[in-house]
Amino acid sequence: MKYENAEVKLRALKKLPRIQTPGIDLPEVQEGHEFVTWFWVAQELVEAGLAEYSEPAVTQTEWTQVHFKERVNPAGPPSQLPEDFYERAYQSFSQVRGDPEKAAQLNRMRARYREIIESRIGRIMRLASSEANSSASLLSKDEADLYQNIHRIVIEWRDAMREVGEE
Repeated sequence: MKYENAEVKLRALKKLPRIQTPGIDLPEVQEGHEFVTWFWVAQELVEAGLAEYSEPAVTQTEWTQVHFKERVNPAGPPSQLPEDFYERAYQSFSQVRGDPEKAAQLNRMRARYREIIESRIGRIMRLASSEANSSASLLSKDEADLYQNIHRIVIEWRDAMREVGEE
């Protein structure tokens, strides 16, 4: 749900009238002009043929760079991801899903994304299970939440297991 409410940039293919409903007020947009709106609104406008995405959510260059960084040193600490990577990955998949012309692109994106996710999970697990206080500053917000949960569970389990050997 949070990814659906992220903002994206669109280009109007036709003049868009002002859209006003309770809680939503989209100003009028002239044909050819760029504007920003929520992703769920963008999907509807694109599907209706009224707008197009100004740029892919995650570019091919970003996919390649992130994928490469994750494969270079898989046992090392996590590298910094591009800003809002998971949110934009969600948008990228949503933009190409169902488009037969982009089926090959979708399969390649899925493969890269799986490898990135598996690499990131391994790094987060190692970081969260270490007894030393690890810095989670390079993690995205989503990853930091995962790190905190895993870290808490590992600490509780470790403390409980150590109590077994105590008198």
